[in-house]
Amino acid sequence: MKNRQDYEHFQVFLREQWAPPEQLELVRLGRLKTLLLHALNDSPFHRRRLAPFRQHIMRMTSLAELAALPLLTRDDLQNHAEDIRSESAANATPDASGGSTGNPVNFYHSRDYREFSAGLHLLFLSWLEVRPGDPTAIFWGADRDFAEQSKRQKLMARLARVRSLNSFDVDNAAMDQFLDELVAFQPRYIYGYASSLHLAASRMLTDPNRWPIRPVAIRSAAEMLFAHQREAIQTAFAAPVFNFYGSREINNLAAECPHHRGLHVMASGRIVEITDDKGTPLPAGETGHIVVTDLSEPAFPFIRYLIGDMGRLNAEPCPCGRSYPLLDGIVGRSSDIITVGNKQIHGEFFTHLFYGHPEVRQFQVVQESENRLVVRIISDTSDADFAFVTEGIRRKTGDSVTIELQRVDRIDTTSSGKYRFTVNRMKHSGERSK
Repeated sequence: MKNRQDYEHFQVFLREQWAPPEQLELVRLGRLKTLLLHALNDSPFHRRRLAPFRQHIMRMTSLAELAALPLLTRDDLQNHAEDIRSESAANATPDASGGSTGNPVNFYHSRDYREFSAGLHLLFLSWLEVRPGDPTAIFWGADRDFAEQSKRQKLMARLARVRSLNSFDVDNAAMDQFLDELVAFQPRYIYGYASSLHLAASRMLTDPNRWPIRPVAIRSAAEMLFAHQREAIQTAFAAPVFNFYGSREINNLAAECPHHRGLHVMASGRIVEITDDKGTPLPAGETGHIVVTDLSEPAFPFIRYLIGDMGRLNAEPCPCGRSYPLLDGIVGRSSDIITVGNKQIHGEFFTHLFYGHPEVRQFQVVQESENRLVVRIISDTSDADFAFVTEGIRRKTGDSVTIELQRVDRIDTTSSGKYRFTVNRMKHSGERSK
């Protein structure tokens, strides 16, 4: 009905996942060279950057030769988004991300990307034995997405058998009401933020007999999934949890199969390298920067994109037999839930505040006490007006919270070396920045 190619891509990926590794590499190499030549010819930014490598690109015979090309950084997206955009991409739509390190970036996505990515997602669902149209519950968060839904979109969600809880704005009463609804609805598939799923599971475990919700699979996405969270979620729902890795810039990057030996890189559409600080690839088993090349997006070429997370490749083949390589040990985005009264606000809410504000280079929200938030902002624009930050937070918290905006030159990591774009001091009372 949508006249899209999602299912055609899906049928191709169903075959490619089982292809011998050397055959799959040839397919990926062909897609990579097509992307690189398109970027050379159609993206002003890549035309300048890749010009010295034109002959190298023309002669590439293996994916390993991709490592000779320069990295694409978040600073590049912040400073050159319009130049990175392909000249022929007139119909590409703008998008934005707060990112795993609190650095807002802007970029574009095309219909080609959305259809290709949807095919990869259908492939992942097939691993879980979940089909489109199966009753689905979502613990997600996007005030913009929920608020902008038209009556038609809300009706379509109902017809598609989807129920959603906005994790940006939830208290115990709202959670209880949603869980009560899911008891009657009985979703076959559930997905959401790791922390939101854990919040629901913790609530369910306070009264184990009240909410018998029994899906066949649960997908955790958008942030780190910790072992204690996985255990609680699986106990509460009596269903396996599948870790899923992606970003707003490039989704459907890697996902667990039923063997849970790591996350399969969705290799038909993504190339993932693990590199040192200079972009030199590291061998399997060593932890380094995750660098991604998206084979599906001609409108805004992501070529060797330093995504902001760290991880390592697993050289051991998965017992499932798929040729898609394994990624494990991901060290990614980490955020605390901010608690105001009896309301719990997911950390991702704050990243959405900065969408479309390129004057913000980096940010961090710190809850110093129950009624005081400090928002630290790095900006190159001396006269930038950040009233939108205070107004956005006020709409969520009300007037009971003091909001202090601080312009800073740097934002430190914690003593454990982690970067959090939201920090709840009441939760980490013993942890200090370094």
